[in-house]
Amino acid sequence: MTAFDVDEEKVGRPLSEAFTAPAISATAFTRLGEDSEAPVLPAPVLDGLAGPLGDLVRPAAAAREATQEDVAKALVDHEADVLVIVLPTGASQAIRMFAGAALAAGVAVVNATPEEVARDADIRRRFKEAGVVLLGDDLRSHVGATTLHTALIELMLSRGLVLGSTYQLNVGGNTDFLNLADTGRSATKFASKANALRAAGMTEVDGVAGPTGFVGHLADTKLCFASIKATSVLGSEVEIDLKLKVEDSPNAAGVIANAVRLGKAATDRGLSGTVDGASALLFKSPPHGLPESEARTAFLEFAS
Repeated sequence: MTAFDVDEEKVGRPLSEAFTAPAISATAFTRLGEDSEAPVLPAPVLDGLAGPLGDLVRPAAAAREATQEDVAKALVDHEADVLVIVLPTGASQAIRMFAGAALAAGVAVVNATPEEVARDADIRRRFKEAGVVLLGDDLRSHVGATTLHTALIELMLSRGLVLGSTYQLNVGGNTDFLNLADTGRSATKFASKANALRAAGMTEVDGVAGPTGFVGHLADTKLCFASIKATSVLGSEVEIDLKLKVEDSPNAAGVIANAVRLGKAATDRGLSGTVDGASALLFKSPPHGLPESEARTAFLEFAS
C-alpha cells in the first residue's frame, strides 16, 4: 500500500503521521494497523491547489518535480490493486493524470471525485481496451444528501406523485467545502448531483443541488437543507422539507471500502472498463445511473 499527496506536511512521512496532519479536520476513528508505516509519496501538483486551497497548502519540493511516470512506477512497485482518486473537485488535470498513471500500471481506478472520468467515453474506451477496471464518478456518502434526496424522489414517484421543483443546499467547514466555495471549482459537483437526481427519476431538474457555502467553524460537519415539491391526487400539493447533519469524512468510508472491493472483485473476474449496474449504488454520476432500489439490487447481485 502507498499514498500520494502534494502537501509538504504529508509527503515523505508515514501514513500514520500524515493521517492527522493539518489541514485535516476529520476525526480519527480507527488505527491504521499494518498499513500505518506506508509511505506518502509526492504527486505532480498540476491544478490540484488552484483556488482557495492554494492559500492553505504549501506543496512539497518533491511534488513540484514529480511526474505521471513516477506515480505509475510507484503503483507497480507497491503492487497496488486499486487506486482511489480523492482529489479536490475541479482539479481536472491532476485527476486525469492519476487515471492515466493507473492505466499505465494496469491498476483499477475508483474515481471518488465529480470530475468526469468514468463518464468520459474516450477514457472509458481506453480502460476497456487495456483490460483495466474503471469505477466512478463522484462517490456517494453512506447516508448523505444525494442518497437521501434520491430515495425520497423515488418514493414519491412510486406513489404516483408528479414532481415539481426541488433544492438541496449543502454547507460545511472542511477543506472540501473551502475548495467548493470557488464557483470555478464547484461546477462539476453541481452537474454530478443533477445527474443523480435524473437517474432517480426527476427528468427535468427544476432547482439547485450542490454545495452553497463554507462555514469554517463547522469543521467536518456537513449540513444539508433540502426540499421537494410535488402534486398528488386531485392536484393537491405535497412538500417535504428536511435537514440532515452528518460528519462528512467518515460518512464516505464504508462506501470507499465497498468501491475498492468492487474494483478488486471485478479485476479478479476478468472484467474491464466500467462495471455498470453495480456502480450505481456507490457513485452519484456513473455512466449509467439507476434509482436507489434498482442500484442496491444490482450491487447485491454482483456481490453474490
